[in-house]
Amino acid sequence: MTKKNEWQIEREKQQAKNKKAMASLTSEQMQAIKQTHKALRDALSMLTDCHDLYLSDINKLNDAFWSINHQFNLED
Repeated sequence: MTKKNEWQIEREKQQAKNKKAMASLTSEQMQAIKQTHKALRDALSMLTDCHDLYLSDINKLNDAFWSINHQFNLED
């Protein structure tokens, strides 16, 4: 069995912390994070492929911004 490097041990610890934190989110918070992740992925893909951004992508980013803002009280 191969001994794990220090960075591998730290990565596994961080992954465990992330998993525990994600499990404690409400369904609305998780949905806001997923919506934001998808909007960012789609917008970045469009920017990379076409060097352009559709208005529909901007609308999705706006919706995701406000969703995550409200779920996590980011501007209090």
